[in-house]
Amino acid sequence: MYIYLIAGLAFVSVFLISFLIVYFIISRNDPVKQRLHGLTAGNEDGNLYTKRRISLIKKTLGFFRSDTAESSDTRRWLAQAGYYNPQAVYDYYGIRVGGAILLGALAAVLGLHFRIELHQLLLITATALLVGSYVPKLRVGGKIRRRAEEIRRAVPNMLDLMVVCVEAGLSLTASIQKLANETKISCVPLSNELHILTREILIGKAKGEAFRNLADRTGVEELRSLAVTLIQTDKLGTSVAKSLKVLADSMRFKRRQRAEEQANKASVKLVFPLVFLIFPELLVVLVGPALITLTKVLGDVAP
Repeated sequence: MYIYLIAGLAFVSVFLISFLIVYFIISRNDPVKQRLHGLTAGNEDGNLYTKRRISLIKKTLGFFRSDTAESSDTRRWLAQAGYYNPQAVYDYYGIRVGGAILLGALAAVLGLHFRIELHQLLLITATALLVGSYVPKLRVGGKIRRRAEEIRRAVPNMLDLMVVCVEAGLSLTASIQKLANETKISCVPLSNELHILTREILIGKAKGEAFRNLADRTGVEELRSLAVTLIQTDKLGTSVAKSLKVLADSMRFKRRQRAEEQANKASVKLVFPLVFLIFPELLVVLVGPALITLTKVLGDVAP
């Protein structure tokens, strides 16, 4: 019975791995090159065949999504981690399923090899399935937090540069282009977001909508405040430079407050390492020799 179970798990694992490899190869194809090839060579049949294969894969993986709203939320969530490709949603669910299957199969094979009891084997396999499914989610969540923190730290300096550019006579779009080039080294995620923002404005999208998309892609509250400020400035007709200067001062003050908050938390966070890790060693070092001497003295005095 165990041999059939191992063979079944191995077959399922190999099938899913092959399916994921084929899917990733298809999803990595550049649609622009495919379209240009179809227009120049007139090979619409090949493009239709490729589209059908991609559509089949999407339908196969589509049962992991409950509805369109959930897919949109997942796509926005992945965009906050820097994954802008529309295929990122399917890649994400495919990796979760593949990781769960691989870890589950590995746990089952190891459990059978070491002759673990059936209920323990089922528990270990279920745990491995959950771990394999949630590790990619935790990985993306960690990347979102690190990326958002990096952008948040760079926003006040970006606003200062934007104020300088606007006061020097540059338009808002030209200022954003300048900032996108200037922040390539200091903050690569912010530079990429500004490049996307510039392209959206240049293709004719409204600035307010473009800035709202920027805030949604990053999930940074400071950029959302920037979007609201620019929208209100455009509606009321006030000076962009003055509004940005006030916003930059406000964000700089908030950054100083966050630094002070982190500094105040440091003393509380040091209590547990001091009590459980440092004080016992100091107690042993300081009191240990005295205890040894006291023990020797009492041993000599005792009859």
